Amino acid sequence: MKKIILFFVLLAFAGRAYAQDIITMVDGSDIQADVVEINHEDIRYKRWDNQDGPVFVMPKSQVLMILYENGARDVFNVKPEPVSLSPYAEVQPGMRYRDYEQFYNPRDYVYATGDRYSPVAGGICSWLIPGLGQMVNGEVGRGFAYLGGAAGCAVLTSVGAMLAAEGLIYMTSGQGYKSSVAIAGVAIMYASLAGLVIVDICAIVDGVRVAKIKNMYERDVRTLSSVMSIDLQPYIATTAGVDPTNVYGASLRITF
Repeated sequence: MKKIILFFVLLAFAGRAYAQDIITMVDGSDIQADVVEINHEDIRYKRWDNQDGPVFVMPKSQVLMILYENGARDVFNVKPEPVSLSPYAEVQPGMRYRDYEQFYNPRDYVYATGDRYSPVAGGICSWLIPGLGQMVNGEVGRGFAYLGGAAGCAVLTSVGAMLAAEGLIYMTSGQGYKSSVAIAGVAIMYASLAGLVIVDICAIVDGVRVAKIKNMYERDVRTLSSVMSIDLQPYIATTAGVDPTNVYGASLRITF
């Protein structure tokens, strides 16, 4: 009979020897402990190998997880993986066009109700006046760049035309040695005219592209602003008094 009693005593002692709480730190290390209290800021515990020793205080920010003796666990400081709202990159409100344009492919654009910028208006306006489509869609500096390029080509075309006309006048008056002026003028005129056409085509294409990309960006910004985060933090508190008891609960924080 004594042997049976001794067996059960040893069995209970062995079960107790393995019934400790495990505190896992954010750096991966473990602490064998007896958790006394968990509040909003820190965790209070005793070392398992010194039950009669002092109560240690650990900031909750340094703890990754607590595995309790009954198999339950509390997890802290787990950072969620970033979620990309756009298939190309994560976006943030207030970004400049040149910072996010590389992340979007205008070929993926599909019109949606509420789109602020019009690709059709961007193309037509830039066809009428190079750069006007960009200005209409909110990119004034980009529009002036196209407008300046087109104006420069137009000026050079006029200069080439005047040189060509002057050379022809000299040639018809018998001054054949001035033919080089006419040839240079014609070359400048046609080169500048070709440049003007290229700038105009690029402005039309870019006017459409700007509107599509800005619409796609604003959709992602609206989606980002509507994301709601929920943070649930469990806690254990110990009441003071002659007969202290543990109080269990949780704090819920919702961010819109």
